[in-house]
Amino acid sequence: GGGGGVSANPCDLFHRHLAGEEDYLDEEFLSMVVPTTLVVMMIGNLVTALVFYGLGKAKNTASVIGCIPASVVAGFLTCIGYKVIKLAVLITTGYSFKQKYIKNLGIDEWHRNDPWLPLFLALIYGLALYAFKHLHIVSTDKLILTFIFLPLVLFFIVIAASGVSMDYLRETDWFLTQARDGNSCTENCAYTFVNFWQTLQVVYGGIFSNRVAWGAVPRCIPIFIMGSVMTSLDNMLKLTSSEKALGMDLNYNHEMKLGGKATFFSSFLAGSPAYGQTKFNVINLSITGTSESSLPTLLLGGICLLVFLSGAAGNIINIMPRFLLGGLCVFAGVGFLYENLWEGRKKMGRVSFAIVWIIFLVNFIWEFFVLQNLPKEIQPMVPGLLVVFVLGVVLSTFEFMFAFMHKAKDPSIRGGDVCCSSAVRSEKHDNQLAVMAGWFHVFKVDSFVFFGTANTLYQQLKAHITEEKESKPKAERTKYLIFDLTEVTGIDSSARDVFYKVHRLLKSEGINLVWAITNPKVDKSFDEQGLYIGASQFDSIDLALRHVEDELLQKAHHLSEKWLVNETVRKIFQRQVLVNVFNISVRAEEKNFSSSRLRPWSEIITLSSGEEVGSEDDDNLYLLYSGEVQVHERDGSHFDCFTGSFFNLDHVLVSIGAVTGLPSSIGVVATKDSTILAVSRKNFLLMQKQDSALAQKLLLTLLAQKEANRPGRTRTQVHRDSSEISDEDEDVVIHGVAKRLLKGNDYKISLTDAQIERFSEVFDLIVEPGETEIPMDLFSSFVSMEARLMGSALSHEEFMKVIDESGIDEDGDGSLTKDEFLTFLRGLFLENIPSREIESLRQAYDEAVALDPEAPMDVARVAALFKDLGFDMQSSNLGDVIGVIDADGDGDVDYDEFMTGIGMMKKLTLLSKQLDTAFSNYKNQSLIAKQRLRRPTLQRGSQTASCRRGLLSSGINAISKMSTRNIIVAQSQEEDSDKEGVELDASDLMAFLNVERDLAEEMVFLADQDDVEVEKKDSDGDSTGESVTKNRSIDRAEFQQLIRKWS
Repeated sequence: GGGGGVSANPCDLFHRHLAGEEDYLDEEFLSMVVPTTLVVMMIGNLVTALVFYGLGKAKNTASVIGCIPASVVAGFLTCIGYKVIKLAVLITTGYSFKQKYIKNLGIDEWHRNDPWLPLFLALIYGLALYAFKHLHIVSTDKLILTFIFLPLVLFFIVIAASGVSMDYLRETDWFLTQARDGNSCTENCAYTFVNFWQTLQVVYGGIFSNRVAWGAVPRCIPIFIMGSVMTSLDNMLKLTSSEKALGMDLNYNHEMKLGGKATFFSSFLAGSPAYGQTKFNVINLSITGTSESSLPTLLLGGICLLVFLSGAAGNIINIMPRFLLGGLCVFAGVGFLYENLWEGRKKMGRVSFAIVWIIFLVNFIWEFFVLQNLPKEIQPMVPGLLVVFVLGVVLSTFEFMFAFMHKAKDPSIRGGDVCCSSAVRSEKHDNQLAVMAGWFHVFKVDSFVFFGTANTLYQQLKAHITEEKESKPKAERTKYLIFDLTEVTGIDSSARDVFYKVHRLLKSEGINLVWAITNPKVDKSFDEQGLYIGASQFDSIDLALRHVEDELLQKAHHLSEKWLVNETVRKIFQRQVLVNVFNISVRAEEKNFSSSRLRPWSEIITLSSGEEVGSEDDDNLYLLYSGEVQVHERDGSHFDCFTGSFFNLDHVLVSIGAVTGLPSSIGVVATKDSTILAVSRKNFLLMQKQDSALAQKLLLTLLAQKEANRPGRTRTQVHRDSSEISDEDEDVVIHGVAKRLLKGNDYKISLTDAQIERFSEVFDLIVEPGETEIPMDLFSSFVSMEARLMGSALSHEEFMKVIDESGIDEDGDGSLTKDEFLTFLRGLFLENIPSREIESLRQAYDEAVALDPEAPMDVARVAALFKDLGFDMQSSNLGDVIGVIDADGDGDVDYDEFMTGIGMMKKLTLLSKQLDTAFSNYKNQSLIAKQRLRRPTLQRGSQTASCRRGLLSSGINAISKMSTRNIIVAQSQEEDSDKEGVELDASDLMAFLNVERDLAEEMVFLADQDDVEVEKKDSDGDSTGESVTKNRSIDRAEFQQLIRKWS
């Protein structure tokens, strides 16, 4: 107890003023009030520091913040704004903004000015300052300086002109004053110079001189706990608002630990808790223009340190009028109120926005009316911020319960290997997408997304990215991420804030973001909040998948073209495109159904964009030859069909009894100008009678597409295994008969009768009725459309150039006869052989047949025969050879077909040798480029990046000429023996193609057939059970596979 029987507890509300005002305390306790109060503050700050650091160290900050609803955060910020406005009232009027003090504003006191006047000036000043900042009328740095110094200068000019003294202004409360200055002044005194160590003297002097009432400290423990909780909550809320305002992702745990360390240090200096403030962060950002610079921190810290060491804080306050200080508080507080109580309606749902207003109003009522009437011992335990925070959590929980009626599945990430669009693509494109499956992932979220779900979602995404960084090279990581929100019924405003973080995270990682959103409200909200900026958006997961697949295929085409700096490689690449077109014309497969084989049974229909075709009773079968159409189904849904796919197939399948039930499609609309092939049911049935093999193949194709026409289907796996195409321990050598076949060409190999028949049918389909020749532009259009049907990315102009350079138009009259057409195809597929080898070939064929005369000469037997003859079976695509020569499809290769196969194998062998030469040339030119870049120059310091690019460009020109410099290569190989061999890696591509490392690694990744994870073995060759990652590289066989499969 103290004087007058009143408790001397420094935490009591009556004892929070300066000790000099406590006249009822006796002399002993009077000297203990300030030291005890400061020690209690130090202990409270130490507790806060421990809470800060503990949350960060335990890595629980993100979890805590993630569970705070956005409406609670916004409501909490309105309360902060209200408190700052209250502070403005206190500074300008000298009275707290509470019910029992507000009446003082109407009292006319002779010794002071009207308290409404500085408050009115502060409101005008603060609101104008915020309006200029909010409307971006003036840049923030100029705005702050102008609004501080200009009013201050004007104020003192008016004071000087009026002749009023500073003492009079202090007496009339135009400035903040202290009760006494410790010298001669005893009322309305100016702040005096204070040495920075004086506070420390009071604290530590009181401790060592036993002037601290330690018995009062335990009574403050509830306040320590409550204060640390509220301060930690405020810190975390400031972190979330700063993160949103700055547009960057903060490391919550790091920030909390940093705040804990700073508060720990500050507490020993009798300072306050230390953590970032959103308002000042935003001001610093607007001044510096970047959130990465440490300049504002260093500058502010330096200024504060100078003021602290100089003791000039009081002198600065002495020249700052109340209305100016109050106006700055209004500026700081009104933003919280306006942006959450008014602008918040655009960012939140009605219920969430209502919760914000409830929090604000309850806090106002509690602070203005209720709190002051509670017992003094209870008041510190129930501050308004705690009351409204608990209230907000309760209200948000009810909101959650109503919106989240059923249990949602946890967010899941699926790879591109199990996610496919319904687009029917060529086999080549399906295989390419299988290789690139790791480049995109689908993040599926359903039901109502609340704050807890959103936080889990974000943490899963970060874990996925981290795991990929740790386990995969950059070239193999995610490049597209689809957020599948098609089954989301609603999104809480706090969850939407998490999607801002997702947007920033993916952008920082270089990952393309794709949204799939069906709900109109979610779509509108995302659009209004700018979440579609820099991202792609679709109203179905199927369209999103199709977009990503198209983008990846375009990227693959771009990367594959990088290899074509060599003219020979380019021509072989383009030839392979033509081979693919006419291969499929003579051999139909389930996934590559040739439209040319379907044309005799169909009619061509041209549709304009928006035009409809088909109906509920339409039993025609349609093949989309070019363009794009949208199929509408009976259940109200729709899906898109792309080039090369059939539609209305369910009507056909039901009509012929292949499937049961009602057809699902009820109509089709062209979304682009399109060309379609229409096969009537009558013609389909006729096809079954006259060409049963084609009808059977078509039926299998339709059934395969029906299964494929399903979003999210599993993609066919492509296993990387170089053992199927190369053997690094064995050199590939052409030998025996195959080698001798390369040394002559006086015997002409002809197309088989079946091939001639098939190719003639193609010619008859292209030629106009009544004509015998095909104009070259018409032929080029046919080839380009067929190639695009199969997935080629070459443009029509490129095809025109390829066909023109092929020499197909022998007489140059601009038209193509059937003989010229067949001659062109023969040259495309076949090569002549030396006549002296005919006998040996006949003998080899007869001997192979004699091994099992009753069995057909199928693929396996022909492959074995070609291998015995000495052909390179690694680089030859035997499946294409057999499929073309066995055009009649009987599965038995006779002698004439075998000889045609020999001509094809020689053609492929010659092309393989050309590719081998080009591959070796690539390696040699890489060594040359590396040699030049390493070679010292007389003026090493003046060598520039442009010189290096010039050297690399000359290296590329050398590649085009197919020239090698053996002396330089030999010297390079001696100096770089670790790169010796017949493999190319990313560094080689960087050297001779002058591409960035990321592109080079992606190019190697697409071509390499090996897994980068290999088993680690001990000295005895036994597996150790561990895996090691090796750098990707490609050998000559993989290079040849690349040219064939990616053309």
